[in-house]
Amino acid sequence: MARVRILTIAGIAAAVTVLGGAPAGATVIDRETFVDEPYSFSHDDCGFQIDVEGTFSSKDHLRVGKGKADTAFFGFSNYSFVETQTNPETGAFVTVKANATFHEIKARRVEGSIFEFDQVEAGRFRMYDSDGGLVAFDRGNVHVSLLFDTQGDDVPGGIFIEETGVDVHGPHIDDYCDLITEQIGS
Repeated sequence: MARVRILTIAGIAAAVTVLGGAPAGATVIDRETFVDEPYSFSHDDCGFQIDVEGTFSSKDHLRVGKGKADTAFFGFSNYSFVETQTNPETGAFVTVKANATFHEIKARRVEGSIFEFDQVEAGRFRMYDSDGGLVAFDRGNVHVSLLFDTQGDDVPGGIFIEETGVDVHGPHIDDYCDLITEQIGS
């Protein structure tokens, strides 16, 4: 699950960097909609190869901040995905379904063009075995704070500096590798 979340957040962050976004009262500068966009990749994060194929849908927008936050861009994404994770050596597989929102809710100027952004990702994650039985359910939200240098211009993007805090709420899967290994083996 950690890999799924990391990839999801990285994908959304990349889209947000390209698209932008901001708090209520800010100006929407871009909107994007993706429907059933295919993706595939392989990884061995859990000690054996896992091939992943899926589709991703989302509605995203980017806003530009106002006043003191006029060089900050805020992203919002309402997304879902369905994917199959397969052990290519055995053919064993699981199906993963998720739907969530990602929202950059505020930015506080620290100094110059450096802001501390607050982001919230909230939603549900479900994993089904090859017979369609539910084997894992995860829901809740993750609040992340991070430092980001907007470079002081009116262009979305900039330089990530560091994560300054993570606050997790709700039941979450403790160890994705234990779960996936139990389901599709090594």
